[in-house]
Amino acid sequence: MVAGIAMLSLALAPGRPLASDALSEQQLREALLDAVDFPAGWASDSERSAARRGFGVPDPSESRCRELFDTDAKTAARAGFARTRSGPFVTTVAAAHRDTDRARRSLDALRDAVDGACRTFHATEGGGERVAYDAERLDAASVGELGEEALAVRFQRRVEGESATAPVVADVVIARVGAHTVRVAQAGRDDSGSGDIVAFAERAVEKLEEVAAGRTAVPRPDQPGTTDL
Repeated sequence: MVAGIAMLSLALAPGRPLASDALSEQQLREALLDAVDFPAGWASDSERSAARRGFGVPDPSESRCRELFDTDAKTAARAGFARTRSGPFVTTVAAAHRDTDRARRSLDALRDAVDGACRTFHATEGGGERVAYDAERLDAASVGELGEEALAVRFQRRVEGESATAPVVADVVIARVGAHTVRVAQAGRDDSGSGDIVAFAERAVEKLEEVAAGRTAVPRPDQPGTTDL
């Protein structure tokens, strides 16, 4: 167990492609998680739906902390998913950076942010409610080998006077594949209804590696797909 943030700096495994050339937005879209990558019961979610309900994966008020869940890279692709209308919710963002060094520095900056300015961040949710998210411990071993390096962190949602029986958490895993990064975040109650964030992240990295290597990402045969909410 590592306090605050679990950071993984992993050597490139033999045979794993090193993506040095940045992918296009269309290629990044091909690499995104989609419906067939989720167990039955999940459905696509949109930014419009998230805005209407007022909650989902956090949108930090602090601009620097938004990079934990999104990216300011010019070339990027995004997708969202939900298991029910009340969660849990998953978002994924694949981004192309200018080169491998720029992608590496982007990940380093996120590590620094979680250790410092973003150890606690704030957000405004449904009905104008102000909440805080505090970094908590995450088991580094549970993340496994993801890309060439990765970081993972759990944030605990905090509301003054909240009496919910199950805490609300936001988990985010960010991995680098050559000149690219991919984020997978999940928000919802910390109970049996949550999806397997590690499995989602592993599949996201696998697809990005396939596309970066010039192959077409193909669905896993054991994935049943989603149903409508």
